[in-house]
Parts: sequence; C-alpha cells; structure tokens
Amino acid sequence: MQNRSVVSIVRCDAEASDRAVEQRLFAAAELIGGVEAMFRGKQKVYIKPNLGITDVRLHAGRQVALADSSVVRATVALIRRYYPGELILGDASTGMPCRRVFEAVGLDKALAGFDVRLVELNDGRFADWDVPGRPAMFSRYQFSEELRGVDAVVSIAKLKSHLSTGMTGCLKNLFGMTPCPIYGTPRRYLHAPIRLPRVLVDVGQIFPPVLNVVDGLVAQDGREWHGQPVQTNVLLLGNNAIATDATVIRLMGNDPTADYGTPPFLFDVNPLPLAHAHGLGPIAASEIEVRGDEVSDLGHQFTVDRSWSKEFDQARTDVAVQMSTYLRERAALLRQAEGKFAVLVDGNVASIVDSIDALPRRAEYAARFGRENTGILVKQILPAEAETERLDVYERIAKRG
Repeated sequence: MQNRSVVSIVRCDAEASDRAVEQRLFAAAELIGGVEAMFRGKQKVYIKPNLGITDVRLHAGRQVALADSSVVRATVALIRRYYPGELILGDASTGMPCRRVFEAVGLDKALAGFDVRLVELNDGRFADWDVPGRPAMFSRYQFSEELRGVDAVVSIAKLKSHLSTGMTGCLKNLFGMTPCPIYGTPRRYLHAPIRLPRVLVDVGQIFPPVLNVVDGLVAQDGREWHGQPVQTNVLLLGNNAIATDATVIRLMGNDPTADYGTPPFLFDVNPLPLAHAHGLGPIAASEIEVRGDEVSDLGHQFTVDRSWSKEFDQARTDVAVQMSTYLRERAALLRQAEGKFAVLVDGNVASIVDSIDALPRRAEYAARFGRENTGILVKQILPAEAETERLDVYERIAKRG
C-alpha cells in the first residue's frame, strides 16, 4: 500500500465532448500525482473496465451501467503517455464473450490505434493464484492464463449501487475477473452470502490496482444492472482502491464504515472495513487526502432495492450452520462424489451436482423445503488436505447467529 492515499474529484458534465472528458481525467491524474511512477518499469499492464453484461443504456449520451467508452479511452490515453509496453483489457463477462460488450459500448472504435489487446477472461486455460496476504475466504483462486505476468492493474469502475455489496466500486469491479467456467454463471459459487465480500478482499490482495478510475458522468441507483440513471457529472481517480471507494460511497450519501444491517449493506458485511482490516487501504476520511473540486455530495441519496429482514438474516446464519453438516458428512461425500458440489439445506445434503452451472435455481430448493429464505450452502467436496476455503469463518458466524 502506498504511504499516502490520494483521491481526486473533478467535475465533468456528462454531455461534454469526449475530448473534454479526456482533459478532465488528465486533470484528475495531475491532482493525485505519481502516475508516471505507477507504470515505470512495468512489463504487462491490465485494465479492468466494468463490462459485465450487455446492459447498454444511455443517459445524457453516456453509459448508465457500464464504463463509458470516453472514460476508458481517456484512461488508456493517460497510460500511453507513460507506458509503451504490453497493454491488455478485458473482463469475464457473464453469459457472453467480453468482445460483445466491448463492441456494444463502442470500445472497438474508441481504442483503435492505441495498441490495446482485448482478452477474454472466460476463455482458454486457467491457472492458480495464491492470496499473497492473509486470506479472507480462500487461499487460492483460478484466473485466466492471460493474466500471467501482469505487474500493474488499472480498475475502471462505474459509480452505481449494488444489491449485494452496497456499491460497485474499484474493489467490487475486480470480482469480474473471476472466470465463469470455474465459478459458475454468474459466479454463483463466489457470489453468495458470507463468501462474496471476503472474496473481494482476496482478489484485491492478488491484483491490487495501481490506478483507480470511477466513471461518475452518469451513475446508477438501486442496483448494479437495469437501475435508474442519475446524472452526477464527476470523475474520480485514486492511487488506492479502498480509499477511492470510501470516498465514492461518502459522495453517494452513505457511510463507508457502516456494516451489515445498515443500508446499503443489507446482504452481508461491508467489504471496505474488511479490506481495511487486511491492510488494503484506509476508509477514515482523516486518512484520505481528497483533492480537486469541492464536491461534498452528488445531490442524490443512493440506495439499494432491497430491505433487511429477520428472515433473510436467519437464512444467512443458516448458510453458516450448514458447514457443520458438510463437515459431519464429508467422509461419506468424499467416497461417492469427491470434486463434485454438495447442496446443503436444513442439516441435509439436498443434492450433489457435477458443476456449479448444473445447480437448480434457488426457487426450486425454496419450494422443496417450504421456506422462501432457506439458507443454502453449496460446497465443493474436497479432502481436508486440499481445502482452500476458510471454514472457520462459517463457524464464527454460526456461533454469533
């Protein structure tokens, strides 16, 4: 982590020209300083824009749910000021090739001439990456071999609400690197209560961005996909992902230090304090130097389209409790289905499937067990010596529940 976390905020009208967007982003880069040093001596730079699905909608001429082509182009132009080497860009888009989203938002035209190679993080071969610090959820993850040799990561996030993590920022944006062929579509094995916020911390430790860009020309409220547009007219840049996200969520009218049960963190714990506890960056306003235009809020209170309930909270606790069922049944499960996936509900092994994508929908289990908010744990069946998941996390949550 850098000694001083700096975030710059600049006003930029969503209806301004692409050239004006570039000028404002360059101005934001000057404010944080040190951009040249971020890329000095690097051999392979990876840009992770928010290109998750083809939710292509415009408001004031700018993307609502995805990273706008003007912001991505300006970021690439900034990098190319200082770095002439290998530059790759891509996502593990859900349910479709990344190229389809890439072209749908106009990046094929916007990046012509910049020598940027598009990578499909769902295709090809996959390899193991160990979490370099203290794992929050898993000690090892699989990613595309395309990411081998990457020594600098740039996260280009969209300013928007998120049903499960409260907001989509530069840390949550990295979750889109995890490949669907490994973790299911849409990453159902990881995108689950207890796992999701902790996985974000792990991925942030493996691929900590050197530069963080937040496209706030047009933001999105309520949810990460198909939500309501809000014209916020800002760009943010930061040298630390956690500090940048903490600044963004303050602008959205929420508290980055708040935790589970406090809006907008109604699915599970807030990943930002968890990331801070793992040494990834500061969240206290006193520890973040904010430079640029005086923007104390965005004139809009951002929310999520969900509410907290005792029933959902109990379902989350039930997920943790199911891990004890798995441990009790592990020996028998290993004999018949090692490497497959067990579905555990109400103290029972409800089913065993060959892959995450073979899982029935949640509604089917809810109907079978008679509870809409049934806590369901999906667990890969592995011997203790091959286990990479921190099972103690479940034990602590189960005891608290």
